[in-house]
Amino acid sequence: MIQQWMNTLNDEWLMIFDNADGSPNTVEHFIPPGNKGNILITSRNPEHKRTVSATNSMEVLVMSEEFAVELLLKSCGLNESHE
Repeated sequence: MIQQWMNTLNDEWLMIFDNADGSPNTVEHFIPPGNKGNILITSRNPEHKRTVSATNSMEVLVMSEEFAVELLLKSCGLNESHE
């Protein structure tokens, strides 16, 4: 139901799956159809790579706060000048 509602939105949206360490099937179940929004998945489970293309996947071992903010803004389609 939420996926259908999100697909009707005219504005872009951001969906975050934080610490999605379970099965990729669980995350995939909640991803809405279409391409109007952005999805950020953080996980220690390497199987989540199958959910996205290789160019949209990045392994991060340690992340500074500055880089974390930069990554979040980039995934939203924003940059730091939009604070």
